[in-house]
Amino acid sequence: MSSNDTVSGLKGKVALITGAGGMKGVGRAIALKFARLGVDLALSDVKLKTEDLHPNQVRTGWRGLESVAEEVRAFGVRCLTITCDLSDSEQVRTLVKQTVDHFGHIDILVNNARAIVGKDKVPITELSEEVWEHFLTLNLTAPFILTKMAAQEMIRQGKGGRIINIGSDTSKRATAMGAAYGSSKQGLVGLTQAAAQDLAPYGITVNCPCPGNINTDRLSYWERAQAEAKGVSYEEFRATIIKQGEDATPMGRIAEPDDVANLVVFLASDEASFITGQAYNVNGGLLFN
Repeated sequence: MSSNDTVSGLKGKVALITGAGGMKGVGRAIALKFARLGVDLALSDVKLKTEDLHPNQVRTGWRGLESVAEEVRAFGVRCLTITCDLSDSEQVRTLVKQTVDHFGHIDILVNNARAIVGKDKVPITELSEEVWEHFLTLNLTAPFILTKMAAQEMIRQGKGGRIINIGSDTSKRATAMGAAYGSSKQGLVGLTQAAAQDLAPYGITVNCPCPGNINTDRLSYWERAQAEAKGVSYEEFRATIIKQGEDATPMGRIAEPDDVANLVVFLASDEASFITGQAYNVNGGLLFN
């Protein structure tokens, strides 16, 4: 059975996805699955400096949003790319407007972007206020603003809508040396639950997939520093992290971007019209609550 047989109500919809420029990212995986189902796309990401890119992206000449846009357009859908710094609230506020101005409507919002992890991986006694604020701004405040703006437009349109916030296993269980990231992702579940109740009368659902470790190419400052300290390549150290994750997971592997994208597409479909305010684990049995 193809994916077209398992979900309905998506063809002709318009989705805005943040954090969509990674070569092996969740945003790209979501965009490709939506495109196959006939969803027009507004793709957003920040313009990263070369030193903040995964080595694979540098080697292959990956062009971020434009590379993803070329792929999705091959499915015959329209695609708008928008460079946006989520730490700038004015840029965030214009994302929904740019999407609606271009396509005429917005039906699905996927808050997928997140702060680059690593600088937050210190004990609470060493965590700077600057890093704390950065994580809250990108991981929680930006999704709040986008949820507010998208919901206002969806209510005006009068046809319901879908808002999907990408959480984390730390949305359910914080970890040592993860106060900023864990707090921001747990706050995202609170935002999801509150917004779901506020928007239910308008047929707008709000849900939060919560993946564990994912095999993506998003850089981690902590992993890069650890690799340098051990005298190995970033890819070699990353491979050890993936192996540790596989060994700890009952299903014997960590999540791939498609695992998260599959749930996002379902939550955006007609089949999920009665599901709202939920935080779903995507972790191969590693965590159950």
